[in-house]
Parts: sequence; structure tokens; C-alpha cells
Amino acid sequence: MAKLTPEILDGIGAAFEKVGGVDYLTEIALRDPPIFFLLLGKLLQAEVKAAQPNTTNTLNLGKEMAAAEARLTQPSGKK
Repeated sequence: MAKLTPEILDGIGAAFEKVGGVDYLTEIALRDPPIFFLLLGKLLQAEVKAAQPNTTNTLNLGKEMAAAEARLTQPSGKK
């Protein structure tokens, strides 16, 4: 995929506003739901890819469950 330069992104934004902005997308969603959801899926996929961290978190589920259980069995007000 080609890199979207700031100029291209500005042009896309200007075109979006020229055709009606949010009102246009709403009309697309009502008139042609498959196309709207195709666009939405592409946007969400891009957002998920952008949000992926570079680090791996490890979790010892057994240890965390035991710690949670211990907290739940303590009298109220103690931590």
C-alpha cells in the first residue's frame, strides 16, 4: 500500500467534507450497509494494527487468581 502523505490525507479530508462528511457516511450506511461495513472493517483493522504493542506481557493466571481470592476473603477495609 502506498504511503499516505499529509497532502493526500488533507485531500481525502477535503473531499470527504465536500461530499457531505458525516451526513454522507450516514446515508451510505442506510442505503448500502455492505459497503459501509466494508469501509468500517478496513478502518477498524487499521486501528487494531496501530494499537498492537511491541512488548509481550506475561501473566501467571494461577498466581493472579490466588491473589484475587486472597483479597476477596480479607475482611472489608483491609488491603
